[in-house]
Amino acid sequence: MESVKCTKQHLSGTKNDMTQRLPSLAMTTTTPSMAGSDSRSSIAVSDQDSGCALVEEQTNKGNVSTDDYFSEEFVRKVNEAAQQENEKLNLNLGLPFDPSVLTRRQPVKMFIRLVHRFLLLVENPLFRIWSQFVPLRLRQKLTLFAWKVYFPLHKLLIGRKTGLHPDVSLEYHALTSVIWWGRLFPVTVQRMRFSLSQLHVCHSPEMYPSWRSIVKKSSSRGPSSNLSDMKPRNGKKYCLHGHLLEVYHEMHVKRTPTGIASKPKSISHEHMTVTGKFIQHSSRPSQKVIFWIYGGAYLAGDSEGNMGIAEKMGMMCGHDDPLKDGEMRDVFIPDYRLVPEFHLDDAIHDVTLAYEWLISERGIRPENVILLGISSGGGLAVLLMQALAKSRRKAMETGEFTEDCDLMPGGAVLVGPFVDYTNPKGSMKEYIKHDLIVNQSVFEEGIPFLEIVLGSHENRVKASPVYGSFEGLAPLCVCVSQHEVVYDQSMLLVKRAIEQGVDVSVGVWKYMCHVFPMLSSFIPESRESLQFISEWIKNH
Repeated sequence: MESVKCTKQHLSGTKNDMTQRLPSLAMTTTTPSMAGSDSRSSIAVSDQDSGCALVEEQTNKGNVSTDDYFSEEFVRKVNEAAQQENEKLNLNLGLPFDPSVLTRRQPVKMFIRLVHRFLLLVENPLFRIWSQFVPLRLRQKLTLFAWKVYFPLHKLLIGRKTGLHPDVSLEYHALTSVIWWGRLFPVTVQRMRFSLSQLHVCHSPEMYPSWRSIVKKSSSRGPSSNLSDMKPRNGKKYCLHGHLLEVYHEMHVKRTPTGIASKPKSISHEHMTVTGKFIQHSSRPSQKVIFWIYGGAYLAGDSEGNMGIAEKMGMMCGHDDPLKDGEMRDVFIPDYRLVPEFHLDDAIHDVTLAYEWLISERGIRPENVILLGISSGGGLAVLLMQALAKSRRKAMETGEFTEDCDLMPGGAVLVGPFVDYTNPKGSMKEYIKHDLIVNQSVFEEGIPFLEIVLGSHENRVKASPVYGSFEGLAPLCVCVSQHEVVYDQSMLLVKRAIEQGVDVSVGVWKYMCHVFPMLSSFIPESRESLQFISEWIKNH
């Protein structure tokens, strides 16, 4: 396969037309229709300098069954490919030894255990003080000040030695030297939740587009607006340009069946309530809305922590002229229940109910909604569309189809989508050695919950959106790093979606960590990826 460096490609039945140069992007992809309707070409990302081929899918097979993806040959192939790629990377901060080896020595192990137990005693009050008593604006300023102090020192003293490759930005080298050490300490669900709740701290107004909201009060409402079930709040309190509206609405019916039926639950009155954050940029609601689904491996994440980056994306997807009122896209961030207190079925139930609220109560047309899912939120976005497509097919088969039955959104952006809940393999197994976000400690804490919550292998396959049907799904935009843990499953999703006729656009950056677009306050690669995403959304 011919290698292409620094391109992003638009992939659909006969299209390959969205090409633009970006410094750290590399993608080479062929689709079945590009090579002939009866052929089955492999999907791979290649680097003409290193000759790496990280994902080699099943080739020359007319119909690939799901079981083929769990065969010993396939698992061995993807594991070996990931291991070979690791050998070409600058691991362990460029040190001649692996510092994590020290944690296996008894004195160091005992010290870490003591520190861990001490933190368990004091972290709750410390988290509470930082979150509830230190103003958000002060937290943002302290975080950015620390970065502005550290980055020049790293640039002067260390330079391009700690990142996976010399070609990545100096900022990413510096970020690597800060975050890498987290893998040496245990990670609990509580710590995951606290970390993701502080995401907004890393997205201060200085990093937003230079646009000031003209909204003073939420009294100006367009004809399609229904804010009777929202409590208006001043966005400035949350360091937002626009208005923050807290959603609380009790739904009477849920139209779209969801769930893998492994743990049937009765739907209580409480579970028919939609809650979340709705960010409105200007004096009237936008006609087009981003439906933001946060991530956190289903274990962590919340709507409040995602407000800053979500508003930024809504602004970037607006009109080029910031003075045109109402052109930017409002953003709705629904809440959903988390594992292990709840089940995966509960998460998809909550997200689907919130989406139906946006359509039926808020009055947004489905084609004017773009789903944007981060990591496990990307999995929920695919599960939501698969449920909508299944309901539409069922209505057509029974002759009950009407225009109201078609709730498919205008498209979906999947950022580092976590879509395979079976036993880890390939990049999911091997790249924890260098991924800054999903490292060994996070992996050891989070992965066991897959089996605890979902149970058997069959249930885990059934729950994994990557193995579901893509027939009738809206266009997809997949943004992923070639060297993050979910890379293999993201490429498998792209392959299966294309084979089933879905219009897919793909952006692949090299040497980045999981969900690197969320780090836009620190690294230029993240800002490039957000621009890629926003341009795709503008076109949909």
